[in-house]
Amino acid sequence: MSRAIPAPVLSFDASEVRWHYLYRTAAIAALITVALFLFQIVAFFIWPPPSTVAGHFALLQSRPFVGLICLEFLIIVDEVLAIPLLFALYLSLRRVHESLMLIATALSAVSIVCFLIATPALNMLYLSQQYAAAAAAVEREGLLAAGQAVLSSWMGTPFQVGNVVGSIGMLLIGWVMLRSPIFGKVAAYVGIVAGVVGLGMYVPKVGVYISILSVVGMQVWYVIIALTLFRLCNRTTQTALQPGETESRMAAD
Repeated sequence: MSRAIPAPVLSFDASEVRWHYLYRTAAIAALITVALFLFQIVAFFIWPPPSTVAGHFALLQSRPFVGLICLEFLIIVDEVLAIPLLFALYLSLRRVHESLMLIATALSAVSIVCFLIATPALNMLYLSQQYAAAAAAVEREGLLAAGQAVLSSWMGTPFQVGNVVGSIGMLLIGWVMLRSPIFGKVAAYVGIVAGVVGLGMYVPKVGVYISILSVVGMQVWYVIIALTLFRLCNRTTQTALQPGETESRMAAD
């Protein structure tokens, strides 16, 4: 009796087994990012951000966690979580088009650094501590002005550069996915669309709303990537535990 041969949904070299833990870490990081995105939406309605610098300082002193959430601290967490995800995408797609994946990885890395620099949460936390300790009215006024400068720079050069190069990086990764048997067409098209929509931020009047759609699309992309990486982990585990190797692997562990 002939045995049914499973469809080659995932294709990889045996050497990919050594990246098993990185793929699993990246998949978990992607799902955590999606969960944080949903939490941020709920938090926005539960804890509306203050409209003044003094309000931010007061909130950071009375409820630091809430104050940091209102100042986009979760973006810092997201960008750190994106590091293993970025490595996993490069390693899993490098055989398809290594040159483009190197470019996409470099652009995405620049985007991560830019967003880490731009996010005002920790700067505002430091200023709020200085503001609380200040005794002179002149010093407090200066700290309020510094806080206003930090908030004003949030959407400045680092943020804009991070958005542009990050969107281009997503486009390139999505294009490489189109040629890969690992992630499939859906993941590829979601990545491409999210990258294009991310650049729509610069459309007059409606750019902000378009950029929100890009962020939503990115969360869908992360879920698809996470599920694929988990399947890839399962395949690599099966490859590592071929008959005759199981006992030696267990003994090694």
